Amino acid sequence: MRHSITTKILIIIAAVLVISDASLLILGFFSVFTTTHNNYVSYAKSSATIAADLLDGADMQRLQTDETYAKYYTATLDDLCQINDLEYLYVYIPDTENKTITYVMLICSENSSYSAIDERSSGTVVKHELTPAEISVMNGNENAGITETNNKFGCVITCHSAVYDKNGNVTALVGADVSIDETINVFVKSYSIMATAIIVSCSFVLGMVAVILKIKVLKPAKIISKNMKGFVTDRNYKFKKLEIKGNDEFANMADSFNYMAEKIENYIKNINELTEEKHRREAEISIAKNIQSGLLPDRSFKNKSIKISATMIPARDVGGDFYDYFTLTDNKICTVIADVSGKGISAALFMSRAITIIRQYAQLGYSPSEILFNTNNCLTLNNPEQIFITVFVGIYDINTRIFTYANAGHNTPYLISNTLKKLDAARGITTGIFENEKYDEVSVTLNNGDTVFMYTDGVNEAVNTEREFFGINRLENTLKTFRNEKKENCIELVLNEVRNFSQNSVQSDDITMLSFSICSNSETTINADTTNLNVIKKLITDDKYIPNKLKNKLFLVAEEIFVNICLYAYENNSGTVDFSIEVSDKIVMKFCDSGKKFNPLKNLTDIDSYDIDSQIGGLGRLIALSIADKADYKYKKNRNILTITKYFQEE
Repeated sequence: MRHSITTKILIIIAAVLVISDASLLILGFFSVFTTTHNNYVSYAKSSATIAADLLDGADMQRLQTDETYAKYYTATLDDLCQINDLEYLYVYIPDTENKTITYVMLICSENSSYSAIDERSSGTVVKHELTPAEISVMNGNENAGITETNNKFGCVITCHSAVYDKNGNVTALVGADVSIDETINVFVKSYSIMATAIIVSCSFVLGMVAVILKIKVLKPAKIISKNMKGFVTDRNYKFKKLEIKGNDEFANMADSFNYMAEKIENYIKNINELTEEKHRREAEISIAKNIQSGLLPDRSFKNKSIKISATMIPARDVGGDFYDYFTLTDNKICTVIADVSGKGISAALFMSRAITIIRQYAQLGYSPSEILFNTNNCLTLNNPEQIFITVFVGIYDINTRIFTYANAGHNTPYLISNTLKKLDAARGITTGIFENEKYDEVSVTLNNGDTVFMYTDGVNEAVNTEREFFGINRLENTLKTFRNEKKENCIELVLNEVRNFSQNSVQSDDITMLSFSICSNSETTINADTTNLNVIKKLITDDKYIPNKLKNKLFLVAEEIFVNICLYAYENNSGTVDFSIEVSDKIVMKFCDSGKKFNPLKNLTDIDSYDIDSQIGGLGRLIALSIADKADYKYKKNRNILTITKYFQEE
C-alpha cells in the first residue's frame, strides 16, 4: 500500500490525543495548583483558629516564664504544626502604639528550611507594623486573616487568629506560616504524577488502537488491496476469493469484490469471445467487400466514342447500391445503376444476384424494357424477405448515337447538353415485388459532348448537421454549372458538393453515381513541317461539335505549339508529330514528338516586363498557354507529350 491506512488513522488519533492531553495538562495544572494552594491555606487557617481557641484565657506572661505551664500548650501546638505540615506556628503580643510585637511561643516544623528560633524565641521583641489582616483579626472583623509575605524566612502564607481573655479582650495573636515553596513542591509532585498518568494512559490507548487497527483494518485492507492490484495490473494473476471474516465493512467489501471479480472474469471471457467473433465477422465482411468490389467494373472507361465514370461509396462496409457497364455486340454499351432496399450483407447478396441476372439478359440482346421485365420475374421468385430493387438500364448504340433506356422506379437520370434535361419519359415499378410488370422504353439521340448522369438516392438524401437534405434542387443547380466548372467529370463535381454540404455528418445511405459522355476523337501523324499545319487546321475546323467561337482560339494554340516543334524539336524537319483532338464535355488536344526534351510550361515570358522592341520570341507560347484552361507536360519513353484542355465555359 502506498500509505498505510493504520498510519493515517494513528496520526489522526495521535493528534487528537495530543490535543486532548495538552488540554488536560493545562486544565490539570490550574486545577492541581489551585487545590494544593487552597488546601495549604485551609490547613493554616484551621491551625491558627484551633491554636487560638486552645490559648483563649491563657496567661501570656506565665507562658513566657513558666516552662511547666507552657509545656501543656507546647505539646498540643507541636502536634498541630506537624499534622498540618506548617512551617511555623507562633504566638505573639502586638503593641500597636510602639509598632512592635513580643513573641510568646514558637513551634517549628521538622521540615522547615529556615530557623527562626533565635529571632522568635519567647520574650523576643521585634519591630513590626501590623498588616491589614492582623488589624482585622484584632478588631474582630474576621476569624482568620491571611497575609502573603516574602522575607528572609522565605515566601510564606500566614494565617492570623486572635486569642481572647476571659473578658473577651484580645491578649495575643496566633500566626500559622505555610511555605509557598513547599506548596509548589507538593504541586509539582502531584502534577507530575497526574501528567505521567495521562501520558501513559494515552500512549497505552494509542498502542491498543494501533494493535486493533492492524488486526481489524490494516490486515484485511492489505489483503483486499493486494488482490485488487493483482487483479487489475496482472491478468495472469490467478484470482482467489477473499476470505475476510466478520460482518463489518471490510467483510462486505471483500464480498463485493469477490462478486465484482467474478463478474469481470465472466465479462472478459465474453468480451474475448465477442472479439474473436467480431474479427471473424470483420474478415468475412472484408471478403464480402472484396467480392462486391470485384463484381463492379472499373470506375472509368474510355474509347473513341464514349467516356464513362462511376463511383460507389457504401454507407457500411458493403452496400446495396451498384453500377455496371459492359459492351454488347453490334457496337453497343449497356449502362446500369440500381439501389437495393436495405443495407449491409443482405442487400449486397441480393445485389450480386441482380447484377448476374441483368448481365445475362443484356448479353442475350434484350432491350432495356425486356431486361427489366425478365429481371423482375427472376427476382420475384424465391424472395421471402420481399427485398426490392430500383433499376435504371440504358443501352447506347455507338453507330447511331441513340440511347435507349427503361426505368424501374429509380431516381430520374439527367441529360447534360446545352440545357439540363430529365430522362423521365420511361416509367415502371421497382423490381422484385410483382411478376410480369411492363416497363416503358424510350430512346433519345445524343450529340457529341452530351453527358448522361445517373445516381442513387444517397446523393439527394444526404443530410448536413442541421438535418437538411441535399435535395434535387441543389443537385440540378450543380449539374447546370458542370460545363462551366473545370472538372474532369460531373461525378467529381457532385461528390464535392455533397461532401461540402454534409460536412461531418455521418453518411446515412450508399452513394452511387455513373455518367457517360459522348465524344469524337480525331488523330493524325504528320511530318514536323510547317506546311502540314493545314492538316491540323482542317481537323479543328471540320469538327461540327466544336463551337465556332472556340475554333480560332484552338487553332491559334495548335499553330504555336506545332510550329515550335517543327523549328526546335528536330533538325532538318526529320521527325514526326502525333496530333489528336477529342471532343466530349471538354476539348482535349494532344501533341507528341520524339524530339529534344523540352517543357514548354517552364521559363515562360513575364508579360509585365516584356519589351516588344528588344525581345525576340516567347510571347506566342505565353499567349497560347493563356488561352488553354489546363496544360500538362510529360516526358515518357523519350517522347514529349503536351496535353491542352479547353472547357465549354461561357465566353
